[in-house]
Amino acid sequence: MNYLRNIFYRTILVVIIITLPPFALATDSIQIESVIIFNTSCAQCHEGECSGRMAFHLPKSATDQHIRRHGSELSKKMIQELFELLRYMKEECSFYPLSVALSQDQIWGSDKLSKLRSPSNNAYFVPLGYLELGLYQLLLEGLGDNANYCIEIINGEFEYFVEKTVNRESEKLSLQFQADERSNYYLRIKSKKPISLKRIEMLTSKKNGANN
Repeated sequence: MNYLRNIFYRTILVVIIITLPPFALATDSIQIESVIIFNTSCAQCHEGECSGRMAFHLPKSATDQHIRRHGSELSKKMIQELFELLRYMKEECSFYPLSVALSQDQIWGSDKLSKLRSPSNNAYFVPLGYLELGLYQLLLEGLGDNANYCIEIINGEFEYFVEKTVNRESEKLSLQFQADERSNYYLRIKSKKPISLKRIEMLTSKKNGANN
């Protein structure tokens, strides 16, 4: 009886795997570089388009042309990964999970940040983790050179909690934001000039949890 039951469960498992959407299997090997490119160069144009559909019907050829037009010279592998990331965003209504460990101490050094910088060196996309309700402060080091920066803090449902442009002559910046929803939060920084962040630290207000 146990033998037959095992065969039954294995059969069910095989059927589930076979019938999974191709994307569920294809995205396992998406490289961090592609995710950072998508989230800093493409995501803003598509964050309002997600629908939770079970299928993405846009022809791949049309999407490839769109990616090539906006992304210039990209490898076939990266174009495929950007296509899959677009499909993930439209179907799952969320950012694709980055395969990097979250900072447990809420400090990101240059070694961690280097993995979260775009290949063009002018943008970062940093997962801040799942945050409870409350007031938070971000301390950024490495800005400067009299450049303009677009800084955004976004939650997992693409709601913006900070969206501002700043001009820095100092390399340090302190930024506060209020988390009004329990969610995953992300920091996105873009500049027309190369950026080389040295450190990011997130401080939690003592008031956090008072209204839980």
